[in-house]
Amino acid sequence: MRDWPAWLLSLLLALAAWYSLRERAPVVERALSAPLQVVGLGHGVAEGVPKEVFLRVRGPAPLVEGRNLPVSAYLDLSGVEGPFAREVQVTVPQGVKVLEVRPARVEGRVEALLTRTLPVEVYAQGAWVRTEPDRVEAKGPRSQVEVAVSALGIDLGTGEVALTAFGPEGPLPGVEVSPSRVKVVAREEALFRKEVALVLKPPPGLKVLEYTPKALEVVGPKKALEGLEAVEARPQGGFRPGEVAGPWVLDLPPGVRPLGQVWGRVRLGLQ
Repeated sequence: MRDWPAWLLSLLLALAAWYSLRERAPVVERALSAPLQVVGLGHGVAEGVPKEVFLRVRGPAPLVEGRNLPVSAYLDLSGVEGPFAREVQVTVPQGVKVLEVRPARVEGRVEALLTRTLPVEVYAQGAWVRTEPDRVEAKGPRSQVEVAVSALGIDLGTGEVALTAFGPEGPLPGVEVSPSRVKVVAREEALFRKEVALVLKPPPGLKVLEYTPKALEVVGPKKALEGLEAVEARPQGGFRPGEVAGPWVLDLPPGVRPLGQVWGRVRLGLQ
């Protein structure tokens, strides 16, 4: 059977020796950084909170100079909505004193989270890219998600595109998109838009007195639109004296099409 009185006495002597050595250990200072944790936030998101804080501590060398000094810094945002200004709280081992915390006070804002759907837009040189999916979910602070316009990415030819939420002023780092990558399912030649004149050429014996519209917008490959300044048109039912209205037939180069069906009106007379 263990000699409990002797064992307890040995333990007390060991603790006394350790405490005595700690008391006689040199006192040192140390500067370090610690991650700043946010607690009590709930379902919102805190803006203006730094990722870490700078600390300066003092204490016995065996504690302070240890490789894994147990230090934690946190910001309690329990019950906070909107703007806040809170002190940074720091916990250190017994016998260690905190001399400085920078920043000691954090000012920011707690915003509600918002989720909405954004269209996917992919930039590719000389091509139009179709993705799957073509819409993603954006989640983040309300003020940023509300101004988000689309989820943008660049096609690097790998088959997948990484996305970033963008607003009118640029990327929105506080907004997460899900999924964050989309699959490229098709690449097609890029189409361009151009306004061209609309011209009518009636047969001999007829002349154009008045017609509308005088121009139309077409889309097509860049090469097909180069040099295209006018498009010839005729009424679907053909030219005849008097006023003719309805859809028009267009003489377009291969790959070029109008934006929607073209309706027109022409008044023809005899020469």
